[in-house]
Amino acid sequence: MSRNPVRRNCAHPHSCSDETRLRVLADAPLTRELSPDDRRDLNGHLTAWSWAEGDPMVLAGDEIPGSYLVVSGRARVTRDTADGRELTVDIAAPGDTVGPLHTEAAVATESAWAMETTCALFLPAHALAEVVGDHPSLALGLIRMQQDRLAQAREQEIGHTTQSVEQRVGSTLRHLDRKLGSLQRDGSSLLQVRLRRDDIAGMAGTTVESASRAMARMKKAGVIDSGREWVSVLDRAALERLIAGD
Repeated sequence: MSRNPVRRNCAHPHSCSDETRLRVLADAPLTRELSPDDRRDLNGHLTAWSWAEGDPMVLAGDEIPGSYLVVSGRARVTRDTADGRELTVDIAAPGDTVGPLHTEAAVATESAWAMETTCALFLPAHALAEVVGDHPSLALGLIRMQQDRLAQAREQEIGHTTQSVEQRVGSTLRHLDRKLGSLQRDGSSLLQVRLRRDDIAGMAGTTVESASRAMARMKKAGVIDSGREWVSVLDRAALERLIAGD
């Protein structure tokens, strides 16, 4: 997906009920510690927007005057490399935030692309500053989220130098399973996202070919099942053993 300035203003105003907004705010890591009254107050600062599949929600390098809280849909979060390639670094799902979480406009370091029809609530940076001043629990939520992001980035950095490709692919699938896994009747966990091999490779810090070979071995061992743009975790215990190197 190359950067296309013609498509910058692709978001459309979206009608989103207060019930839906408050439900998402109650579940989102950033806002779930707020009281119901605080969430209702925060809701007054939010506007709802939607994007079609393939539309950019955020483009790296652009100054963004706020952040988005995903309500429905999925977004591919990408980062540009020095040689011009675009790597998937995460999949944003309902409750996740995309864009800079700052109290003033900031330059985005990552892009986010709608993988399907995606709706999100926009929180202007100036409003975030006001709300944080009024609601200390939101400030704590911001700190925790930043800490979690730093810890995840550090864990990935260490994993890329100390783990095998298969372990890194396993860690990526575990991360996506925790976020997007849906338990099936047979006990397996289906990842509820259209997942490309290059998405997995980017998140695991390897090539598409190496990621595909690792997944083929995991499939043969009965750890996962997979097909075109889908993955199911068949044995979570076996996946944990693989990641641990047992």
